Amino acid sequence: MKWKSKDNIFNREGTNWASMMMLVCWGMLAVQICAFYELSGINSFGLGFNAFMGAVDAVVIISPFVLLNPRWRWSVIVPMVLVPIYLYANLLYYRNFNDMMGFSTMFGVQNATGVVADSAFSSVKLGDLWIGVPFVVSILFYIALIKRVSVKSFSRNLKIAVVLTALVLFISQQLTLQAKMWTFVTKGNKEFSLNAHKGILKNFFPHYNRSMTLRFYGFPAYWTFETIGEIKPVHRLDKKEIAEIDRIFDSRKEYPLIIDSVPDNSKKNLIIIVVESFNSDGLYVKVNGGSAMPYLSRLIKGEGVFVADNICSQVGLGRSSDGRFIIHTGLLPTLNNPVAMTYPDEHYPSIADALGRDAYEFDCANPVQWNKVRLSKSYGFQKLYPEKEMVRNMKKLGGKDVALFNNALRIIKNMRQPFVAALNTMDMHDPYDGFGWKKSDVWQDTTLTVNEKVYVEKLRQFDAGLSQFVKGLKDANLYDNSVIVIVADHNARESALLANKFKSHSIPLIILNSGLDIKTQLAVGQIDVYPTILDVMGVQDYYWRGFGTSILRNLHLVTSNMKLNDSISDPYSYPSRSDWELSERMITGGYFK
Repeated sequence: MKWKSKDNIFNREGTNWASMMMLVCWGMLAVQICAFYELSGINSFGLGFNAFMGAVDAVVIISPFVLLNPRWRWSVIVPMVLVPIYLYANLLYYRNFNDMMGFSTMFGVQNATGVVADSAFSSVKLGDLWIGVPFVVSILFYIALIKRVSVKSFSRNLKIAVVLTALVLFISQQLTLQAKMWTFVTKGNKEFSLNAHKGILKNFFPHYNRSMTLRFYGFPAYWTFETIGEIKPVHRLDKKEIAEIDRIFDSRKEYPLIIDSVPDNSKKNLIIIVVESFNSDGLYVKVNGGSAMPYLSRLIKGEGVFVADNICSQVGLGRSSDGRFIIHTGLLPTLNNPVAMTYPDEHYPSIADALGRDAYEFDCANPVQWNKVRLSKSYGFQKLYPEKEMVRNMKKLGGKDVALFNNALRIIKNMRQPFVAALNTMDMHDPYDGFGWKKSDVWQDTTLTVNEKVYVEKLRQFDAGLSQFVKGLKDANLYDNSVIVIVADHNARESALLANKFKSHSIPLIILNSGLDIKTQLAVGQIDVYPTILDVMGVQDYYWRGFGTSILRNLHLVTSNMKLNDSISDPYSYPSRSDWELSERMITGGYFK
């Protein structure tokens, strides 16, 4: 009897310790999830509501571990380690991409290097400790209690109480969230809200984004949606569906050219310079009375230069890779997952393929990021010259962009003409909180913020490199026989460029030596760049003209009643929402394969 009494006490204490550990795990996880909601700003319903969301999400995550056999109780460490890591990775991701990270993207660790990593770490804030400190506390409690908690199973009544509590709280949370959604729909942007909800259910609509799903469902339901989306089989188009899509495009009539004639550039080389994070404002901003980009600003004022500076960026989560995808293929990107991570090996239509020439791509960033080597091949390039070769003598030359221009020029000089050469710059990528090169007079300008000063310095690095590149082409007698396209991959990230002189999010398209003297502030989309280049290069018989409309076929170009400040209000509904859906269907369904 004496031994039995001690045993009862021991078992009761073990149960108490186990209950304490589960409560600590729940409490710390609740704080971390609440902190994520609050720090990210995904939920704008206030701290109290975020605390409620965190508490319920944590209950649903922890409650299954109460049901386990005591010998498996140690496994509660798994969510206590993985969830905080997941939360913090997504917090940094959200600050840079304004959305949650998809499961497939999480495993693309090759992207977490270079400027992408720099951008993430530059967004770290002191308040992030609200995720880090509870993580440390929960680990310390786990270490202290783990030997005392694997003694006896919880009683059946306790298990039933925990499950019922979790279920009631979860249902209450979902009902509350649906009420919030309905309020959002009726008082906010009704059309966007309904479409976002439609996208959650179908996982297909272009307005769908993960942060909206999380906002109106919470983490457990959000993870369920994501898991279903990842494991469901991808629908591949059959012959009947491909024929249906063919009929759609056959029925579309291409607008006629709105100019009398396009100079014959069909025999010229094509050099496409895709500029990283290039806002059109950079062409016009004044610094200490002078231009932020003295060479290019002077160049665009000359005769025979095509300038369209009111282009709306249409990239999704793939950012730079999406920008190149749109420019080279004339396709709209998939917004749920970056094309570069999910469909890099399709044989896409492309400008290089349309021209049918020797085509090389030159890149000054990590080649493993965004599957650049595989995508380059998909775009019709025979070879990609990677970062290792393109940034030689970078410190001596004064930046990655200058090195890219310098090193690529040596190879371009020996290419068989006519050729296609694509150069991808990098210096203008965020973060803009520090500048590691010799500072110019930019820092004497008291009207600029620190971020603006860094961004202007990076604009000047590119500008200097471009000047030397054009001079090198002229010295090699290549300039006059080359059309040079300068186009941004996307605008500078708004969260990184907190500025007062870079207010416009428009990106520019500049074409040199095409014989076209056009300066326009016509509001067009990034998707219009691809068909514009085809027209400039005299490509008429290529099977794929893209989803956009060539600027040379846009009737608004010759109208006089268009306001100069017109812009595309919703980049993901241009040219139309049905086009976004159709493009995704073609990409995921293997239309081009």
